[in-house]
Amino acid sequence: MKHILFLLVLFSSAVYAQGKWEKSTLVIPPKQIVQIDYPYFKGFTVKLWNKSKFDVGVSARLHATDSIQKGFGLAKGANATLSVPSDMYLQLENRFLAPQKVEYVVYKTPKGKKKPGELTPQRGFYLVNTTNQSLPLRIPGIMNPNLSPQSKSGVDLPLGQQIFLKMQGKDLLIFTVTDTIPKGARINVADLIDRALNPE
Repeated sequence: MKHILFLLVLFSSAVYAQGKWEKSTLVIPPKQIVQIDYPYFKGFTVKLWNKSKFDVGVSARLHATDSIQKGFGLAKGANATLSVPSDMYLQLENRFLAPQKVEYVVYKTPKGKKKPGELTPQRGFYLVNTTNQSLPLRIPGIMNPNLSPQSKSGVDLPLGQQIFLKMQGKDLLIFTVTDTIPKGARINVADLIDRALNPE
C-alpha cells in the first residue's frame, strides 16, 4: 500500500536566490508518493535527475481533483524538465521496494505577456509507448519525458506544440499538436516514429 508524503514549501525566501533554487536531493521511501507544492508561486518549473536504479513516476496534478494532467516515467540516470501551472502540484512516485533518490532544481515561472483572461488553446491526450524500450522525447518549453516500455503518459499541450524523438544526438520531429486531436485520445508513439522515418 502506498503512502503519501506532502511537502508544502511556504518559506521560499530562505533558499531562493538569483532567480532559481539550488539543487536539492529527495529520497522517496519504498512504495511511497511525495507531493510537492509552492503555493506562493504562480506556477513553477522543475528539472529532475533520477539517481536511482529504477524509473520514478512523475506527474503534475490538479489541486481541485488530484487528476493527472501531465505524467511520465523518468528512467534511471535520465533527467527531465516539467512545467507545473499554479493550479497544479508535482507528484513523485516510487513503485518499488527500494528507496529512490531524486535531485531537482525549481525555477519560478516568469510572468507571461498574456492579457488577463487570455488562454492558449490546448489539447489533452495520451502518448502511448507500445514497445519494449524506453523512448526519449523532447517537448520544447514543457518537458523532456522518457516514456517507459509499455506505458502511457498524459499530456496537455498547446496547439502547434511540437514533439521530438531524441535519437543519435539529433531531434526527429514526430508530431505537432492540432485541434483535430480528440480529448483523451491515445496516440501510439511507435506509429508516429514509423511515419517520421518512413514518410509516404
